[in-house]
Amino acid sequence: MDRILTVKNISKSYKIGNAQVHALKSTTLEIKKGEIVVVIGKSGSGKSTLLNVLGGLIVPDSGEVLLDGKNLYALSEKERARIRNQKCGFIYQNFNLIGELSVINNIRLPFDIAGKPYNTKREKELLDILDLGKRRNFYPTQLSGGERQRTAVARALLMEPSIILADEPTGNLDLESGNKLMAFVKHTNRVQGQTYVIVTHDLEWLKIAHTVYRMSDGRLVREVQK
Repeated sequence: MDRILTVKNISKSYKIGNAQVHALKSTTLEIKKGEIVVVIGKSGSGKSTLLNVLGGLIVPDSGEVLLDGKNLYALSEKERARIRNQKCGFIYQNFNLIGELSVINNIRLPFDIAGKPYNTKREKELLDILDLGKRRNFYPTQLSGGERQRTAVARALLMEPSIILADEPTGNLDLESGNKLMAFVKHTNRVQGQTYVIVTHDLEWLKIAHTVYRMSDGRLVREVQK
């Protein structure tokens, strides 16, 4: 499999009061196309910082992130934002839906930002697969937690990004909704070859992972799966 994301010696620290917190320490990582990569670790271990650096949202103190061969942090913010919008899909624990927009307009948002025509065929496919077809004109406040998360997933997948970055995607879901989301991730990976990086403390994700890393105190270590 071809490498889709290469991370070389990334470091990131924050100053909190008088203390210097090292969120990432010389982190190196390679992700292949079609992989499901799961990063586990306790809250505060650096998982979310890692994900945001991978997606071009937080500038690291040092190191490189190459997405499809392009060094994200050698680009201008404008160019980085363009590549991020085209090549990265983000799934957040708190969904990040726009309350004033319906389901269909929420998932179309990346196309509006990019100034691209809507892919109505792909919209219908995703809404049907995610059991949201009858909810397309509903607003976030009219949806269950599982429906809101599936809307966020549809938005992330609609532009067919190179990679999906998910931050605690089952953190706000009940067991049934969480299992449905995992089944969908597995399906899109198997059928479409979609690449995922999932940071979580939910060990259920290990069941579908190809590669597992553990984040502890800003350091990333590959786990040996039995």
